[in-house]
Amino acid sequence: MTLTVDGIFSLMPELFLPEKAQGLTVSVYYQVTGEGGGDYTCRIDNGVFTLKREAKPDATSVVVIGAEDWIALSDGKLDPMQAFMTGKLKGTGDLGLLQKFPKFFKKPQKQGGPVKALKDLVPARLIVAGAALKVSVGGESWGSGAEVSGDEAAVRALVCGVSDPGPALLGGQLHFTGDMALLRKAWKSWSAEPEITYPDTPGGKALATLRKRYKGGASGTLEVKVDGVPYRLDFNPEGLSVRPGEVVGGAALGITDADFAALNAGKLNLVAALLAGAITVKGDMSQVAAYTAHFDADINPAQGLLESMPERFNAEKAGELEAAVGYRIDDLGYTLFIRNAVCLVFPRLMKPCDTLLTAKSDDFVAMSTGTLNAQEAFMTGKIQIEGDPLLMQKVAKCFRRPEA
Repeated sequence: MTLTVDGIFSLMPELFLPEKAQGLTVSVYYQVTGEGGGDYTCRIDNGVFTLKREAKPDATSVVVIGAEDWIALSDGKLDPMQAFMTGKLKGTGDLGLLQKFPKFFKKPQKQGGPVKALKDLVPARLIVAGAALKVSVGGESWGSGAEVSGDEAAVRALVCGVSDPGPALLGGQLHFTGDMALLRKAWKSWSAEPEITYPDTPGGKALATLRKRYKGGASGTLEVKVDGVPYRLDFNPEGLSVRPGEVVGGAALGITDADFAALNAGKLNLVAALLAGAITVKGDMSQVAAYTAHFDADINPAQGLLESMPERFNAEKAGELEAAVGYRIDDLGYTLFIRNAVCLVFPRLMKPCDTLLTAKSDDFVAMSTGTLNAQEAFMTGKIQIEGDPLLMQKVAKCFRRPEA
């Protein structure tokens, strides 16, 4: 479906999350220029959203952007920070509101990230199976032994361990020549270690860590539906199996991607979220809550420090300072942007930056909380700075130190 400016704005009332905007009264005026553009004013009044196709220059925040750029931004093809830094998106008024505003809306998510090519996937999954099998799709094949073949979707679901071969064999999507016990053995191995492609979102990343964070001790099955995409969690005292799919007649938890990430990070209370209408529960609430108690929180202290920088920002100390500062902490990438005594932080690393800090998570946390001297960390190589180190010092002085 082709995106249009008017179509994007027309979806906003449907995607609005009122529980995220309780007690808030703000307005954002979007002046979308060029062919297909127009004037759109979004207003939130204590959890109630209204959209009017009109100009409102005195809105809390004002955005000026071209129609093509707005469509690219909404489609995920244009990075918001890159648009801001290159002038494709111009904002006035409360810039902090502009950064928070997208969080008040549910954004349709892709159900998966990049899909592995079969030439990379199948050989690796044959090693997991430990069985003499040949897997064929179209004119390509891998392995040797009894042959299982079929269309790509059915073969991929089989070797990834997310779909039992029985229905596909009966329906003709899969074909197998050999001892069925051999295929069942392979399926048992594949399903025990499923290969799942999760969305490249905060909630998707939390899903990907569930098996690692499972503490054991639970039994049963729970469906977790994240932004409408169901995942089946099968618990046993020793391990956890996670795969796409619904649980018919069982307990289920429905939640947005952002709230699922917050729940896993220990930032969202399950009962409070239920009372506020942020999540839905099917089945016994106490049973669902009991399952969540069997996981360690997915907490990254470095990520928390980076995301708290706008709250710790001292505008007076910043004065007229302007800077784009990158942070590469383990596998995290963040960019801090300071301009006109306003601080914005984005969860991605933009290039080029005026200065870039690279460090391990533990060293960054220690330095940020004052338990590691910054100069000592720099001299011993625990942190590396590319670009202007003096600018990095000036930036650091603009923030209140977090508690250790």
